[in-house]
Amino acid sequence: MTEICKNQQTHTLGASFSNVVVRDVRDRDGNKVGTIVEPHNGSEASVIRAARRASQRMFAEYSEASNIQSRIGATDATGKPKWSISPNFRHLAEIDTDEARYIWGDVQRRARH
Repeated sequence: MTEICKNQQTHTLGASFSNVVVRDVRDRDGNKVGTIVEPHNGSEASVIRAARRASQRMFAEYSEASNIQSRIGATDATGKPKWSISPNFRHLAEIDTDEARYIWGDVQRRARH
């Protein structure tokens, strides 16, 4: 989902990916090993619940998965990437904000504030 979310104004996942959480499964070296998709109902609480389900599936289906390397994002009702979700599920931030960039590993964003 990383590449998709870098330019949300011009690229969407499409209607078939509306209201879903996407877990971009990576190993400890950052190599992509899979993708997990879980539906949500559009509320922030539902996004977090879906992210938890996606993470449970990730660890069950991919023994080599890294929690920190595997980013979590969620789409809105139109299929457009909307949220970045922290690996511990405590932070949910709209994409293209400093908080979302920080969640996805851009420590310079947090250091400026």
